[in-house]
Amino acid sequence: MNLRLHVFLGQFIWLWAVLNGKSLQGIPGYGRNLIIKTLPAIEDYQSNIYEVFMEPYLYEFGHQVLPPGNRAEKQIDLVIPQRAPGLQAIVHLQADEESGVEGDLIFTQIVPNGPVSIEGNITGLAAGLHGIHVHQTGAVKDNCKEIGPHFLAFYGRHGGPRDSVRHVGDLGNIKAEEGVLSVKIVDHLISLAGPRSIVGRSLAISKGEDDYGRASTEDSALTGTSGPAVACGIIGYLH
Repeated sequence: MNLRLHVFLGQFIWLWAVLNGKSLQGIPGYGRNLIIKTLPAIEDYQSNIYEVFMEPYLYEFGHQVLPPGNRAEKQIDLVIPQRAPGLQAIVHLQADEESGVEGDLIFTQIVPNGPVSIEGNITGLAAGLHGIHVHQTGAVKDNCKEIGPHFLAFYGRHGGPRDSVRHVGDLGNIKAEEGVLSVKIVDHLISLAGPRSIVGRSLAISKGEDDYGRASTEDSALTGTSGPAVACGIIGYLH
């Protein structure tokens, strides 16, 4: 009921401003959409969850744009190469305790609250499967020991990337062979904005394989028995 009331009041203010011939440019959030999404209920586990957040400002770089708050006063030319649409973030993976594992991954989210693609290269991994997870904090200093548990958000049990119940940060496994590992993942639960945003948190590569919580042990239900991190880095906006 409170959500419907807020939406109604927002529409009423907009209509009142239009009928009185006033500009909407001074209203906070002008030019952005209000994003509302429902995460479906899981029987005997949780009810529906509603996310409400405002779409961030996005500009087409390389063209004349009007800066927020001063749109009617001046224009500026941004001489910046054209970038991919939507939001982008990047993480530079650094080795933990001289593991030799390094890499760079780019996150792209074209549609607000839509799927996020992860692409990049990782070097130095031993052959086999390795868990890849977003962790709760971005406390990366000289090692990967302070990054906290997997990013939980709404779900409290570890799982695989396609499981209905999982941590938001559970991204599954990547398979390494000799040489450079080319990563390409698409995930529908993480986001670059809103309550499930991974920006400012850390990404870690585990020493072992993630069992997706199938082993029926306490460690499996928390981490997938994937072992310590061999590389980690802080996720930050690319632009």
